[in-house]
This record gives sequence, structure tokens and C-alpha cells, in this order.
Amino acid sequence: MAFVHPSSRYRLYFDETGTGDLKAHRKDQNQRYLSLTGVVIRQDNHDAVATKHLDDLKLNVFGTKDIVLHRREIIDAKGKFEVLKQQGVRAKFDTGFLDIVHGLPKPAFTVSIDKQEHFEKYKVWQFSPYHYVLTCLLERYALFLHYAGFTGDVMGEARNPKDDAQLRRAFRYFYDNGTTVRPDVIQRCLISRELKLVPKTDNVAAVQIADLLAHPAHRAYKFERLKIAQPQDYGTTVAKILLDKTYHRSWIGRIEGYGRKWLP
Repeated sequence: MAFVHPSSRYRLYFDETGTGDLKAHRKDQNQRYLSLTGVVIRQDNHDAVATKHLDDLKLNVFGTKDIVLHRREIIDAKGKFEVLKQQGVRAKFDTGFLDIVHGLPKPAFTVSIDKQEHFEKYKVWQFSPYHYVLTCLLERYALFLHYAGFTGDVMGEARNPKDDAQLRRAFRYFYDNGTTVRPDVIQRCLISRELKLVPKTDNVAAVQIADLLAHPAHRAYKFERLKIAQPQDYGTTVAKILLDKTYHRSWIGRIEGYGRKWLP
């Protein structure tokens, strides 16, 4: 991998909501969907600005910047996050995180898949849902880099050795072979053939931000597709910021197909 200075290196940080199990919806309709949301931040901006803002929020709310944010634990307010049971503290955290989301640079992307429809539509070709969604996310990121004249790489959260190995193989296949996006375009824009997967303990700011964005971003997208009224709650407020100012757009302002993609 060639060295690219942080002031010129962009990175896509992503996280998921849902499971990649193609048939999980048969037993539990709550497992029908899988979605990935990613934010793109220039490396020097991430290290000097985004990380500081998240550290300041952690210090202000939890008294330490070493705590690693995880949406499920924050919602449950258990363990290290028990302090969030106090209404005033929860309000302080929620307001602080909204400020961080407002300050995120463009672009962001969300790709979601209805696994039930995917399973029914493709009786023979049943590409792994996670790999399918990741590939569509990478296509949009690579095209953003290409048209902007930027270079960058990709980082997500490590899960388990088997799944991580499969994801890395899928990433390499995308890098080597391309899709509708030509491999020479991909290889010119992505500075590494390797997908970076980091454990929670690395405490990477934007990986945690992506974790907190993935569920509200997908829920808002799903409700929009299903014509369900958006609830008037915190998650909708988070998702609306992405929709109003952060998602990637075409030159005429179109988000669908650019900043968001629904599969199959």
C-alpha cells in the first residue's frame, strides 16, 4: 500500500444493523433486513476533529474518553452506560451526539436489503446478503472518490474470525474484479486491497459514530419504502440530519441510488 498523507486520504467507516443470515427471517421477521451505513471522513479531519468531538462528549457525560460507545448498550443503559438512566444525563448525551452528526462532513451512504425479497427473487443466485450490501456500498464510495479525484480506504468493526475472513475475501474480489464499476477505477481510488477491520477496543471514533447511525438510518429508509409514518423520536431526528445534509447526491440533488440504495 502506497503512503498517502492523512490530509489527502479519505476513509469510509461503516457498520451494520441486522444479520447477514439469508434465511433468518423464516424464524424471526425482525431479522428480515440488513443494512450498512458508512460515513466518509478525511483522515486528518477524523484524527484531529471527529475524535476530539467524540472524546469531549464522552468526558462530559461519562467522565472518561476511554469508554467505547455501542448503540445497544446505550439504549439499555446498562453497565458503564447506567448513568444514562438519569434523564438529564441522557439529554446531554443525545444533544451532544446530534451536534456531532450535524458536523459530519459529506458524504454518507446507507445500503439496505430485504432478505426475504432477495431470497424469493433469486432462487439460484443467492449472493451472501452481507457481501451484496457491502459491494453496493463500496461501489458508491469508489465512484465518489473517482469523480472527486480523491483516494482512500475502508474500515469497519471486526466481528469474528470466520465472518471477518469472508468480508476480507469479498473486499479483495471487489478490488481485483470490479462490478459495473471498472477494476481500474477502483484500484486507482482505493489505496489498499485490504479491508481494515478493527476491534471495539481500538476505540476508533468514526467506527462508533457509524454504529450509532446504522439503525436509525435504516429504520427511516425502511419506513419510507414501506410508507410507514416516521415516529417523532430521537432516531428520526438523527436520520433526518443525514437525509437533509449528509447523504451523497447526484448533481441534481438525487439521493436514491447515490447516497442510499435499496436491494434487491
